[in-house]
Amino acid sequence: MRFPLASVAALALFSLAALVACGGGQDAAAPAPDLGEPVSYGQVQAVFDEYGCAACHPGVNPSLDLTAERSYAELVGIAALEDPTLVRVVAGDPGRSFLYLKLGGDAPVGDIPAIGTRMPPGAPPIDPADLDLVRRWILQGAKDVDGQTKGPAVPSPGAPPVDLDAPAATETTGTATITGSVIGQDREPIAGALVTLLLKGPDQPGGEEHYRVAVTGADGSYTLADAPTGQYLLKAYGPDTIYVSRLVALEENETETVQFGLPDRAVDNPTVSSPRVERTAAGMRLSMDVQGSSLDPNYTLAVNRDAGLVFELHNAGEQPGTWSAELDMALDGSWIFLAVDRSCNVSEFLTVEG
Repeated sequence: MRFPLASVAALALFSLAALVACGGGQDAAAPAPDLGEPVSYGQVQAVFDEYGCAACHPGVNPSLDLTAERSYAELVGIAALEDPTLVRVVAGDPGRSFLYLKLGGDAPVGDIPAIGTRMPPGAPPIDPADLDLVRRWILQGAKDVDGQTKGPAVPSPGAPPVDLDAPAATETTGTATITGSVIGQDREPIAGALVTLLLKGPDQPGGEEHYRVAVTGADGSYTLADAPTGQYLLKAYGPDTIYVSRLVALEENETETVQFGLPDRAVDNPTVSSPRVERTAAGMRLSMDVQGSSLDPNYTLAVNRDAGLVFELHNAGEQPGTWSAELDMALDGSWIFLAVDRSCNVSEFLTVEG
């Protein structure tokens, strides 16, 4: 996903004071950042408008409103949803600001943010000059249209993950452990949400393949035990939400906590019906009817909760109709079926006994 993100002594001192008041911070011995030319909030809003951010938020993703009337109040000092450990904008500190990171700022692997899909999704990165404009606006105190830094104080904002530029994982299991929780747009736990582990799969559409899954309990928590070492993706899904991705890189025997927050979907697409689990001579056939537009070939899924496995269903034309998968194994227990479109909208969940 993506979104877009002076050099006189007096302004530098003012910016440092604002940054401390609003939760940023830096080593007093570190060199002063390059604040560049003053940036107005009108210029930042123009970036949102130019790249369609204000159209998708809240039109597609209602958890954030980037229209001119609402954007500032929903950014500065406000806890992020998709990564609840971060703040959308920390005045004075772009490196800890979810907005800047989601636009591709300080990306640890290529242009991939540590906290999921770069914004805007499915489009080229925003112009480096526009990204730098957002960065300088945050450095200069994240001021509103009146030139004031406002918003709730952020005494101890979190930090994005580091050291993610590691070799890709090649095994589906290992000695690491991933724990965490999943909340909804209302900031309440989501029971029965799915956290899936994806590895590189050269024979798969898009080059990624789902392998394993953890299901959240009543308190929204999950544990993915025996996780592989190396770099890979996690994705969290909840019924009628927008899914969220996270890049991780784990070492042997490491335990990492990854928190997810899922926005409500504003678009009722896709829809699913008639999930089927059939025994065959070779194993099992999983199928489901999927309706909607822009269906994603990697994200029509069937999850066996008891086995902790997730399987991708496919349709030759990637069109509405029956999506299916043939398994060379037979698994007992209940199955959860869901589908996703290319805008990351997740369908309802359907459950059927195997």
